[in-house]
Amino acid sequence: MTATPQQAFVRTETVRFRHCDPAGIVFYPRYVEMINDFVEAWFDQGLGASFHHLHTERKLGTPTAALEVAFLTPSRWEDALTQTLAVERIGGASVALSIAFNGPDGAPRIKASLTLVIVDLNTFRSTRIPDDLRRAMDRYLLS
Repeated sequence: MTATPQQAFVRTETVRFRHCDPAGIVFYPRYVEMINDFVEAWFDQGLGASFHHLHTERKLGTPTAALEVAFLTPSRWEDALTQTLAVERIGGASVALSIAFNGPDGAPRIKASLTLVIVDLNTFRSTRIPDDLRRAMDRYLLS
């Protein structure tokens, strides 16, 4: 997609020993864990809605309904990965995200698309995205 968000959520993650396989590169399921950690950081730091507060106080869950990842270039131990998140679409109860991790040289390492659904943890059914979250997500929406 060539559109740019009003604002992207960006942070840096350093590849740790625990992320790597015996070949010295990131073991691909660890990227999925990094994506999950990054999304959690976005909720906390970007949206101002920590997972802990959402789950325990507001009784809202954010399960991943769909995930597609393209593994483009290997990452190695100690690489500093620039992680970028933008919102592709905000639906009634779901949000579609675009995520990229780039290496220290700027080269793309992974690109991912994922869809999160807001779920009422009392009923385990999807529920409308609360207005405060929707407004916060709008800042990251691709134009």
